[in-house]
Amino acid sequence: MQVIRGIDSFKKILAVSREGILADTGFLYAAADTDDRLHDQAVAIYEVLEELEVPVYVNVISRMEFIDLIFRKQLTIGAIKTYEKMTGDQKKSLFNFLKNIRDENTAHLRAGQSYKLTEGKLKKLRGHFEEMGAAAWRVFCQQYAGEKLSNEWKILEEEFGMEFIEVMEGQTTVVMAQPLYWRDMIQVMGREGLRGPDAMITNLFLKSRLPILITTDGDIVKSFNDDDHEYAKKSVFHLE
Repeated sequence: MQVIRGIDSFKKILAVSREGILADTGFLYAAADTDDRLHDQAVAIYEVLEELEVPVYVNVISRMEFIDLIFRKQLTIGAIKTYEKMTGDQKKSLFNFLKNIRDENTAHLRAGQSYKLTEGKLKKLRGHFEEMGAAAWRVFCQQYAGEKLSNEWKILEEEFGMEFIEVMEGQTTVVMAQPLYWRDMIQVMGREGLRGPDAMITNLFLKSRLPILITTDGDIVKSFNDDDHEYAKKSVFHLE
């Protein structure tokens, strides 16, 4: 197993291997979010893939995780825009909560990082809106997520030409060299100490015919053994 670092090394490998690559959630999000510190690198990589007509494959878990990240980003933007329209005498608790979101976003931007609402803050934000009326949260979501969420996904899907791998338990496809089994994913979790989604994409990659996995996750990279000759022809491109 080879770990690739740097776009020049990536180009060299693609020059002799264009079967396709598997992309994880972090890479997809870096390409979509202009605030992400890896955005420029991710876009540059996509341009190389497009130029060489290398297909980009995504598993269904990454698809779900990606749209969740976009959702949280859109509501972060909505919270900041709502704060900017408010005055201090309007719903003090909501005003202060939105101000905190704005301040955290500013701090992250100064550090070159993308900020998104955590699950905990998302629940608190919903609670603040629901205090103003049963429909307030839905109106907020429709304004700042709604069609924008669908459009964000459509743009990424169409621009980057992603193909989705959906495999039932014990089955194979033209992309899969070996059948996928739930027990194998669990073994990866237990052996490498990876979370479920990371273990799923790792197991999928190992069982697939795809020679390259692009990931922003250092834990996934560490889970591959350089001495494992069974996967000698596979490479992991670590975007860091």
